[in-house]
Amino acid sequence: EINNPLAGILMFATLFAEDRSLPLEMREDAKIIVRETQRCAEIVKRLLEFSRNSIPRKKLKSLPGIMDDTMALLEHQAALSNIEIRVRYESALPEILVDPHQIEQVFINMVVNACQAMPGGGQLTITMHADYDNHYLVTNIQDTGHGIPKENLAKIFDPFFTTKDQPATGMAGTGLGLSVSYGIVQNHGGRIGVVSEVGKGTLFTIELPLAVAGMAPAQDYPSSLSATG
Repeated sequence: EINNPLAGILMFATLFAEDRSLPLEMREDAKIIVRETQRCAEIVKRLLEFSRNSIPRKKLKSLPGIMDDTMALLEHQAALSNIEIRVRYESALPEILVDPHQIEQVFINMVVNACQAMPGGGQLTITMHADYDNHYLVTNIQDTGHGIPKENLAKIFDPFFTTKDQPATGMAGTGLGLSVSYGIVQNHGGRIGVVSEVGKGTLFTIELPLAVAGMAPAQDYPSSLSATG
């Protein structure tokens, strides 16, 4: 019901924006309509994703492979923002049962959030290791950004809660990215945790179940990141 009129607005606004018979000022105004309509469409898309709560279509996949695909999409954006990326995977990580598209969406949300938390540049560190005692494959995503105030930590996974409208960030957000990610990880039988300190950065930890319990641990993996501080 919302997408159909948005599509009409977007089509005509685009035609106006590209019509060189119109004054430049009017075309620039039309571009604003196009941009804001696209933003509305993105909010609707995220609302649908949040409400559907779709069942994962799981298959055995390499989690480092999914993260590598994610970084291939985002590394250029990170480089433009002067963000140094460090990636470390434990050797011989087993494949696990996941919906690769949904988990890639989680990784994209997390990495984009981390980059947006470092508008002046910084360091993004991603590690993965297997916790064989608790039967999880653990992914840590740590940034050196502005951090999250303690009073907001309990709310960041709530639908529509966002800190991106703050003057310090200069960004706007729908407040659905982390909520969708939380739901996806829960539907996989996993957990998300967060530790943050204002002015020093944030560490997100994503734990997804190992496909087979009781596997022998691999050797020589780096220890997981500690909380920033």
